[in-house]
Amino acid sequence: MPWSLSPLESLWCATALVLGYAVRGVAGFGSGVVATPLLAFVLPMTTTAPVITLLGFLVSVRQAFRDWHEIRWDAVLRFVPGALVGVPIGLWLVKTADQGLLARCLGAYVVTYALYSLFGERVFGRALAMPRWVVHPIGVAGALISTLFGGLAGPLYVTYFDSLRLAKGAFRVTVSTTLLTLSILRTAGYFVTGVFRAEDVILVVAALLPVAIGTLAGEWVHDRVQQQAFRRGVGALLVASGSGLLFR
Repeated sequence: MPWSLSPLESLWCATALVLGYAVRGVAGFGSGVVATPLLAFVLPMTTTAPVITLLGFLVSVRQAFRDWHEIRWDAVLRFVPGALVGVPIGLWLVKTADQGLLARCLGAYVVTYALYSLFGERVFGRALAMPRWVVHPIGVAGALISTLFGGLAGPLYVTYFDSLRLAKGAFRVTVSTTLLTLSILRTAGYFVTGVFRAEDVILVVAALLPVAIGTLAGEWVHDRVQQQAFRRGVGALLVASGSGLLFR
């Protein structure tokens, strides 16, 4: 990791990335939800958000190209108007908001997401019926959240796509392409507004090895762990990391 981090901080960041992308290797999503709150303990959100965005872009683009014929482009494009509103608001907040407040907001969001992932199906059922207009507020909220935190909008989008009852393959690649489209818009915004700095490229390059290790490890354990036990473990990790940010 770059020279601005101590050896212990570098080890912490590498561990966060391995854990985050191990989760993605097992579940197909969730790298940002796990890695971002852990990285936020040692890195400001102005660094964490663009770095996580670029890493997510590199990991997601392969899937979009491989399964492009299954993408529901009509569903992807519905989110673009909301993203064009939410991304600029998020960029403004990233540059102007207090970093401690952003970290606490991230902690609150992660804890809420963890509790929903653990107990949401029991409370709300598997898939909620949604009117089509809901895509616009979801698009704005998802773009705002992902611009602030470098991701974590996936649960919002997944809730909407669940209601469309897409086939499994189309669902996976359409969600991935929607998040990929959003990451392109965010990345452009980070560069234009100066949030992403030249020295942050070092972080991205240094992160590639732990990201690869985590992804391969997650794929290796995919068929070797019970999904319910895995889900509970991730939920407990998210509650702990989110609470740490919320109350530090």
